[in-house]
Amino acid sequence: MNFPASHPLWMWLYFGTFGTIGIILFTLIVWNLMKVLKLADGFQRSAAKWSMIGFMFLFFSAWFACGIGGSPGNLLSTNPDTHYLTGAILAAALAMFFSVPGWLCVLIGQRKMLRALQQEKE
Repeated sequence: MNFPASHPLWMWLYFGTFGTIGIILFTLIVWNLMKVLKLADGFQRSAAKWSMIGFMFLFFSAWFACGIGGSPGNLLSTNPDTHYLTGAILAAALAMFFSVPGWLCVLIGQRKMLRALQQEKE
């Protein structure tokens, strides 16, 4: 991987801080969804599984999006010689690729949760 020294300090602090917070929050979401899976059944359990898969894809999408400005794309670098347009385009394409199934899985999870709530009312 290419980590050019020409990246401004704020970038390392910003992405490092929020990347770490994102990893912690994602871990807590998965942990809580695992607790839900233990207690739920039927459509609620299925909804939790679909949501967890969707959040996983969305996390992957966000992670790949970081590769546009940082490594491998390095488009946030102040030195134009370190910019790697092909890497940035690939990172953007992968971010979109993982985003679509992520949103689809979250939608399926919500529909299953809605079905579970409708069954409880009946």
